[in-house]
Amino acid sequence: MNEFTFWQIIEGAWAASPELLAMRDLALKTNDPALIEELTGELYGTITNNIKDILLALPKEELAGFNLQMEEKLYRIDRKDIHEYTDGSDDGFLYCRCFIVGMGKSYYERIEEDPSWATCDAEAEIVGFIGYVAYKEKFGEDFRRYSVHSIESCSNYRGWGYE
Repeated sequence: MNEFTFWQIIEGAWAASPELLAMRDLALKTNDPALIEELTGELYGTITNNIKDILLALPKEELAGFNLQMEEKLYRIDRKDIHEYTDGSDDGFLYCRCFIVGMGKSYYERIEEDPSWATCDAEAEIVGFIGYVAYKEKFGEDFRRYSVHSIESCSNYRGWGYE
């Protein structure tokens, strides 16, 4: 799976819920913390369920590709400068990064370019793991995690200035 298809899945999940898509689009324009907070619950529920529905229709290779893309996206924003605006704990920062990915490509790229757009404690843990859940449900086996990139906080040494 390529990056374009990965983001199409995320956008398709939002498009399946037009009212939430409108809320998300407003949040992308305003970065209103109250609206972002409201969207965290929607990412945990409706949007993640929409993502899962899309993933369950994929063949094994494509679903595996989605998981690898998710790991790469989470790894890429595992950076000290983004952490400064989100959450203090390792798990909390991972869950914030899951929220960032779940909000879609525009939000992800905005945070990547300007970390000050990130909202503290905006978390959606399940977004980062829904591909693993769908893989297990559909194929009856665990997906081999972290084969290319670890999603754990502080694993991107370059992003934390450790190189």
